[in-house]
Amino acid sequence: MEFLVDNSGHFYFMEMNTRIQVEHTITEEVYGCDLVKEQIRIAAGERLSPHIARAVPRLHAIQCRINAEDRRKISSPPGENCIYYAPGGRGIRVDSHAYTVTSCRRTTIR
Repeated sequence: MEFLVDNSGHFYFMEMNTRIQVEHTITEEVYGCDLVKEQIRIAAGERLSPHIARAVPRLHAIQCRINAEDRRKISSPPGENCIYYAPGGRGIRVDSHAYTVTSCRRTTIR
C-alpha cells in the first residue's frame, strides 16, 4: 500500500498493488529478505518467516532500470545489445535478462 503523509502526520491513501512490484528488489536488499519466496510460502498456507515479520532496515539500495528502445518511436520492440557488460563487485545485484547478441547488426540512431 502507498500513502502520503502531510506535515501534520495525516495519512492519505494513494494505491494498493496486490502483485509484486518491479521495485521489490530494493526492499529485499534493504531488509535482507526474499519477497517472492515469502509470497510463495504464504500462498502455500505457511506463516510469514519470523525473520521477515521482525525485519528492520540494514542498509541502503539504489535501483537502475535500463530499457533498450528506439527513441524515435512511441512504442518499439527491444533493441539488440551488441556489447553488454554487467556490473559486478561487492554489494552489486544484477537482475537481468540482457546479454550480448553475437550476430548483432550495428546501427546508429540519430
